[in-house]
Amino acid sequence: MITEHDLHAYVDGCLNEERRAAVEQWLAARPADAARVAAYRQLGEQWRAAYAPVLQEPVPQELVLAARRKRRPLARLAAASVLAVALGALAMWQLPLYFDGEAATEMVRRAAVAHAVYTPEVRHPVEAQAETSVLAWLSERLDMKVQAPDLEAAGLSFIGGRLLPGERQAAALLMYEAQNGRRLTLYWGPEFRSRKETGLRFARSDNGTRVYYWIDDECGYAIASADLARNELLRVALLVYGQLEK
Repeated sequence: MITEHDLHAYVDGCLNEERRAAVEQWLAARPADAARVAAYRQLGEQWRAAYAPVLQEPVPQELVLAARRKRRPLARLAAASVLAVALGALAMWQLPLYFDGEAATEMVRRAAVAHAVYTPEVRHPVEAQAETSVLAWLSERLDMKVQAPDLEAAGLSFIGGRLLPGERQAAALLMYEAQNGRRLTLYWGPEFRSRKETGLRFARSDNGTRVYYWIDDECGYAIASADLARNELLRVALLVYGQLEK
């Protein structure tokens, strides 16, 4: 069985020869997953290029001077802290997102990757069944009621949805399209639900994907677009938030 962990390890070059061959064989039969892995690799290269120089930067002089005024262990702590920050930035190679919480970080990463992979598709980006049928199908798979908010006020029409894999539970991706062809996606991630609700927050990536997201006690949600400006996306996010958090 090939897991999400295997796919990331494959992208990072951390698999042995036998496991790598198994993953490649698995991807050869699954074009959609192969495209997703290609997106992972492209984003990883962008992040490595952006953050690798941070690891070469010297410890800021003010920290060095402060450490000398106190005691040597503090100097080691300062250096370790700077290195930890740099390594943390490099480790988040998938997308340059800015928000709190590991769960939110992972959810928004998945939502942004799914958006980048599926919105360019022309022939079959989502399951284009009748709205009630595809939502009922996704609701059954996610074991919760999946709704498609009405975004006609923002000039966006629902065109379908698709099932996405998760670590512990499946996720859903709903897609909307404007008359000019611009697309927006709404990610449903029930595995990210939390008693500690976040409220509406913003995240962005260097590859152009903008995301508004929130987490409540039932699900994690992320509205993503590479086409809409932040203020336009906020308008849509408020429409979605208002309808789903009644």
